[in-house]
Amino acid sequence: MSQALHKQEVGPVAAAAFAADDTLDTMAPDRAGAAAAAVPLPTARAPADRFGAAPGAGARHQYVRAAWRMIQNGLMVADAAALFVAAVAAYAIRFETVLMTSRDLMFVGASLLMTLAVLQMHGAYAVNTLKNSSQHINALFLGLLSATAAVLACSFAVGYLKETSRLWLALAFGLAVALVAINHIVAGAVVHRQRARGLLRERIALLGVNDRARGILERINNTGGDVEVIGLYDDRLRRCPPALGRHCVRGTTEDLLANLRQQPIDRVIVTLPWQADDRIRQLLNKMSQTPVRIDLVPHDLIWGAKVPDIERIAGVPVFTVANSRIDEPMGFVKRCEDVILASLMLLALSPIMLGLALAIRLESPGPALFRQKRYGFNNQVFDIFKFRSMYTGPVPDSGTRQATRDDPRITRIGRFIRRTSLDELPQLLNVIKGDMSLVGPRPHAVPHNELYGRLIDQYFARHNVRPGITGWAQVNGLRGETDTDEKMRQRVEHDLQYIDNWSVLLDIKIILLTGLRIWFQKTAY
Repeated sequence: MSQALHKQEVGPVAAAAFAADDTLDTMAPDRAGAAAAAVPLPTARAPADRFGAAPGAGARHQYVRAAWRMIQNGLMVADAAALFVAAVAAYAIRFETVLMTSRDLMFVGASLLMTLAVLQMHGAYAVNTLKNSSQHINALFLGLLSATAAVLACSFAVGYLKETSRLWLALAFGLAVALVAINHIVAGAVVHRQRARGLLRERIALLGVNDRARGILERINNTGGDVEVIGLYDDRLRRCPPALGRHCVRGTTEDLLANLRQQPIDRVIVTLPWQADDRIRQLLNKMSQTPVRIDLVPHDLIWGAKVPDIERIAGVPVFTVANSRIDEPMGFVKRCEDVILASLMLLALSPIMLGLALAIRLESPGPALFRQKRYGFNNQVFDIFKFRSMYTGPVPDSGTRQATRDDPRITRIGRFIRRTSLDELPQLLNVIKGDMSLVGPRPHAVPHNELYGRLIDQYFARHNVRPGITGWAQVNGLRGETDTDEKMRQRVEHDLQYIDNWSVLLDIKIILLTGLRIWFQKTAY
C-alpha cells in the first residue's frame, strides 16, 4: 500500500510528519523491542472523514450520544413522574381528594428530589449500570432502600411523621417502588434491544501505538460488545507502524485534539507504559483542553486480577484519571437549573436592565451592549454579552487589556456597574442560549486564555464545563484584575475545585454568596 494513501487518511500534523520522512520505517520496534510489521491498509473503502470514519459516522455518533442522553434523562423524568403520581394516588385513596395541604406538598417535593439524588448516587442512571442487568437491579434496590431510609429519617427529625397519616406514607412508598421498578424494567429492555442492534457502541481512541495497544485491540476484536475503536494516535510517528491490524494510525495528539473538537468521542485510553511518566504528564496536560474522559491502562500483570474500583473495557482494566463530574445525566440537571433560574432572573431584572441600557446610551455614544470573544465549553469560542462600561473609540488593545483602577477608558456609569457586577447581567442571555451557566469558571479573553494555557498546568481543564456568570473563585475573593501569574493560578485552582466537587447545593451556595460578596469586595473596577 502506498505511503500517499496513508497520508490522505491521517490528520494534518501527522501528514506533515510523514512528509518530512517519506522513508518511514514500517518495521520500527515497538515498546518491547520486537519488530511490528505494518498491516496493509484495505484497498476498498469509502473516503475517510477527519476521524478516519466512513461518511455518516459523525451523524451516527451524534445519534449514539443523543440516544444515551434520551434514555438517562427520560428515565429520570419518568421516575420523578412516578414518584409524584404514587404520592397523589395514595393521598386520594387515604383522604378521598388529590388536593394536598401545603405541608404535604412540600414533603412530596422534598422526598422526590431526595429519592432522585440517592438513586443517582447509587448509579441507577449510569450508562454502565444500564448495560448490566444485575448491576442495574442491585443499584435500584440499594437506591430505593437508602432513599426510603433517608426520607423517613428526615421526616422523623422534623416531626412530620407524628402529624401525618402512616397509611398514606405506606401506600405512597409501595406505589412508588412499583412504578419506579416498572420504569427501570422498561429502560433496561430498551437498552438491551438497542445494544443488540449495535446502536449504543462506545467510541474510543487509543493514545500510544505499542504492544499494549495491540493487546487491547485483540481483546476488543475477540469480545466485540459495545466498543468501537475510531483510531490510533502517537506523538512518535516515525517509530510507529502505519496500522495495527485493521486500525490505522491517524496522527499525533494535536490531530486527536482537532478531531475531538469536530466530532467528540466517549473516551481516550492512554496505552503508554507507566514508566513514561513525563510523556503521560505532557499528554494529560494537552488533553485537558477537552472534556473527554481519559483512562490509563494498568500494568499487564494485573489485567486478570480482581482489583476493586477499576473499570473494564472489553475486559481490559482501566483507571480513570480525567473525567468531568458534571456529565450526563447530572449535566441535564444543571442545564435545567440554569434555564429555570436564568429565565426567572431575566423576568425579575428586566426593568433594571432596561434602565441601565438607557443610562449607558445617554452618558456616551455607542451601543448599550457589546460582544467579546471568549473560550467556553470544550475550548470553543463564543460571543459573551456585557453592558458597555467603557468609552467607544480606537483605544489600543481595548478588547484584551484588563481594566485597572482609575482606568480612563471606563465611564462613570461603567465604574458603577463594574463595581456591582451589573455589567454581567446580559450574560443571562448567554445562559439561555447554552453558551454559559449561572455558576462556573469565569471565561477569559482569547489572548489571556492562550497566554495562561502555556503557563499554568491543567488550565484548559476549566473548559470541561460551561463558563459561569459567577464562580467558586469569585466568591472566595479572586475577582477582578489578575495582574500576577500567582493570582491566576489561584483562580484556576478554585475553578478546578468547583468542577471536582460540583453539586446543585454548591451552585445555590455560590449564587447566594455572590449577592453578598459584590457589595463588600472592591477588587472589580
